[in-house]
Amino acid sequence: MANFLKKALGLFVEFEPGESSHANNANDAHLAQKFPLGNIKNQPAAGARAAAPATMSQADLDKFEKHFTDLLEKANLPGPDYFEFWKMMETLEAHVPDEKTRMAAVFATLSIQGLTKPKLLETAAQYKQIVAQDRAEFDKAANDKAVQEVQGRQIQLVNLEKTVAQHAETIKKLTEEITAAQAQMKEVEAAITEHEQKIASGRQSYQLASDAMINKIETDLQKIQTSL
Repeated sequence: MANFLKKALGLFVEFEPGESSHANNANDAHLAQKFPLGNIKNQPAAGARAAAPATMSQADLDKFEKHFTDLLEKANLPGPDYFEFWKMMETLEAHVPDEKTRMAAVFATLSIQGLTKPKLLETAAQYKQIVAQDRAEFDKAANDKAVQEVQGRQIQLVNLEKTVAQHAETIKKLTEEITAAQAQMKEVEAAITEHEQKIASGRQSYQLASDAMINKIETDLQKIQTSL
């Protein structure tokens, strides 16, 4: 049964090179023993399909193949139905490449076990509905997860935008305060320079005036001593 999903996807995707899966070999052998076939003349296999542009990794292929196998096996009813028909078709492909011949042989073998065409069609439709329901549940879970993750990130984005806006406003305010402080610093520096110049000028003028006054007093002292 290995690679049944790979064959089913052959029209839609292109697969990465890799080893074929051997996980179901034991089950395949057991199935062949449970529903033995007579001698069947093999016919050439159909030609390979053209590769499609999409790709799927071997890891994804194995994962989904196991998922659908487990899904249908869990839903399998007692006795032969579409599930056994499908598994036998996959198991015997290597021995009976021609699909039409293989299908007739598998149906003939399973009909001995009680499988009829109406039951085969009916159970195939049931399994199809099971896969469709699984798909709907998967899509819902995926959508819910996407919405949850997107909404969480949208909230995070809004909060970051608020933080950026707040910081930008703070930066703007600080820039204005820095600009005003720088202008005030220039005014203070100019006032300091002006006051320093005034003080220096006043000190110089006082020194000149005090020197003149002292000189006058000394001159008057000399005159008093000599004249009186």
